[in-house]
Amino acid sequence: MFTAIFQNHYDYLAICALTALVLGGATWLLSCRRGYPFGIWWGGLAAALTGVFGATFMDSGFASRQCVINHDLAEPFHSTQGVWNLIMTVPFGFFAFLAVRQILPVLLAVVALPLLIEFTQATVNGLGRVCDSSDAEMNILGGIAGLVIAIVILATRGGTYSWRAGAKASLIAFTVTLFLGGGLARSMVSFTHVDGTGLTVAASQQRQAVEEAVDEAFGDHYELGEIYEQPCVGTPCTSIVFNLLSRDKAHPEAFSNGSLSWPDQSHLNVLLVDSDRPSVMGYPVPGAEEPSTEDSAFKIAQQYMLLHYPWAKSATTHKTYQVGEKAELGWMTSFRWFHNGVLMPRMLDVQVSRAGQISQVDLTLGPMKAQLPEAKLDGSQAESAVLDGLVAQYRTNGGGEVSSAQFKRRYQLEAFTLKAVKRDGAWHPEWLVNVTPRGNGQTTDSEALDEAEMWRVDAVKGTVYDGTDAPVEIK
Repeated sequence: MFTAIFQNHYDYLAICALTALVLGGATWLLSCRRGYPFGIWWGGLAAALTGVFGATFMDSGFASRQCVINHDLAEPFHSTQGVWNLIMTVPFGFFAFLAVRQILPVLLAVVALPLLIEFTQATVNGLGRVCDSSDAEMNILGGIAGLVIAIVILATRGGTYSWRAGAKASLIAFTVTLFLGGGLARSMVSFTHVDGTGLTVAASQQRQAVEEAVDEAFGDHYELGEIYEQPCVGTPCTSIVFNLLSRDKAHPEAFSNGSLSWPDQSHLNVLLVDSDRPSVMGYPVPGAEEPSTEDSAFKIAQQYMLLHYPWAKSATTHKTYQVGEKAELGWMTSFRWFHNGVLMPRMLDVQVSRAGQISQVDLTLGPMKAQLPEAKLDGSQAESAVLDGLVAQYRTNGGGEVSSAQFKRRYQLEAFTLKAVKRDGAWHPEWLVNVTPRGNGQTTDSEALDEAEMWRVDAVKGTVYDGTDAPVEIK
């Protein structure tokens, strides 16, 4: 566990240990000279705090102003980093109580310190790392564990301590700090909520995969930041999520986000710029000028493709379209492959910003050709199957009796292409069917769709899959 967490930062750890000993010894001597009781424990507290800060801010960088709120409270107990975060703060709670001998002030400090650390990591450049509620959770539990251990030891040895001393002042200070800190956090940090996703530090093999994917897409233009493994929500898959950091010394705070599917590494998405404002995170294409038309944007996307993904020259079709009502976010060029009239799974999408830079890359690897069984359903039959699926799903969800004719008036169905999809280890042709509510797209029926979705129909077996890719049972 030690090697996995610190990854051979032994020189840094030696300096931290030496600093902790020096500060601890100095605190102990100062306490003795001033006649403070429990000087040895104050020295231990100073050393423990030095260790906490040293380990916490190791490999710090630029603040992302983002914080992950993990709702799965049990997840960090199963990760190496989670266990380390718990162990790391046990000495802090232990020495703090033995130095102060007051339960409530120490308890509040044990809670406040990890929250302050996470806030600092999210907002202070130079001390920045990924802000994660799981880290704070385990730090707090570790501090409480140290506090309890100290109380038990002191009680068994007949030592004295106070339950009420400092309670009022501590509660006031904690409440004010929490109130002000909460207000600052809401205005300075964006929160990403994850439900039971098991966000864990990526393994070395996963980090290497991300490095290779990023190098192919952008060379060494960006610095690779934090990398985490994140299981998908609602589907049996895993993604590696990561940050790309700017190397521009004038804008060290800039960053972008990306993800890579795992373990197949078949899908890469990197969103470099997500606004219409100029950004240093846009990837420059040599010789590119600001585009004003779809054609000029395509030429930039094509040049990028030739430099980084030259195999995409074989695409059977490409299309460039504006992103935003007035192309305020630029243009997207989609490269696609068809075989015997069926859309293949390999795809490359390149978004070009108004500044003439690459603002997003979305890559899906897969065969350019695939041996598929012959489709037995045509587009109209696929639309009818989806209509039956909508009715069946409506009834299953408790919507009552409804006819196909009613749903046909309510929704517009369009089977627009056949696509090769791999299920259970075999490739099948499936119809992609857009399901769009007619009119303004709103309905007061809670069991009906009120937004556009894309359904799928196996063109051989007739199986219908809804907008979440779950099979629909049609009776």
